Amino acid sequence: MISDQAEPMQEPAKDCVVGVIDDDPVNAALLEAILARAGYTGLTFSSVADFRRKSGPGAVDLILLDWDMPGESGLDFLRFMRQQEKMTTPVIFVTHYDREEQVAQGLNAGADDYVTKPVAAPVLMARIESVLRRLSRKDAPVESWPPFEFDVAQRTLRLDGAACHATNREFELMLFMFRRQGQIVTRASLLTHVWRISPNVETRSIDTHVSRMRKQFGLDGSSGWLLEGVYQKGYCLKRAGDSKNTRP
Repeated sequence: MISDQAEPMQEPAKDCVVGVIDDDPVNAALLEAILARAGYTGLTFSSVADFRRKSGPGAVDLILLDWDMPGESGLDFLRFMRQQEKMTTPVIFVTHYDREEQVAQGLNAGADDYVTKPVAAPVLMARIESVLRRLSRKDAPVESWPPFEFDVAQRTLRLDGAACHATNREFELMLFMFRRQGQIVTRASLLTHVWRISPNVETRSIDTHVSRMRKQFGLDGSSGWLLEGVYQKGYCLKRAGDSKNTRP
């Protein structure tokens, strides 16, 4: 059982992080302001390349994606996410492209929703919350990576069918890492998503938690899973004995 219990989360989390990928600084600032007023954290990126370099799909809970950008287009990026990387991070197109065939093309490429510019704040927030509600229902109530089983609604953890004692922070950290298995998760991402503090804060809390969890939950490989540090980048959770390269 979780020692410092939190209320079960039925609605979309207001502390989730939304990535805004848009090369128009004015529009990007508008979207970030809309997100902030609604209680969300917005991280802005000027291009797909900027997003890949600084963050990545595993570091945000949802992506607002422009279509027509220099370099890799939003449509090409989305297709790569869905077809090549098999990433399920929800994506909402926010674009000037408004023809029916373009909307259909974006949705068929894997977008979860489609909003045309100029953006109306109430409409955008309704679309975001609708997507996050669908995601919450899809994830509940149990997520399993044998021998680990996470009951998200009850916030309980089982290992080989037996209940484990875990703090709320340990539960959130483990679930965050398992949802991103095989990916490098940066320290900044953990501070933002799990600790809910500025990614610029200097703290050894992450290292302390990781060290304790390796021993307590067998994430040293004895459970079949290995949580290892990635030099100057962060951490990666993968199956023990998996020698494949991790994804950035």
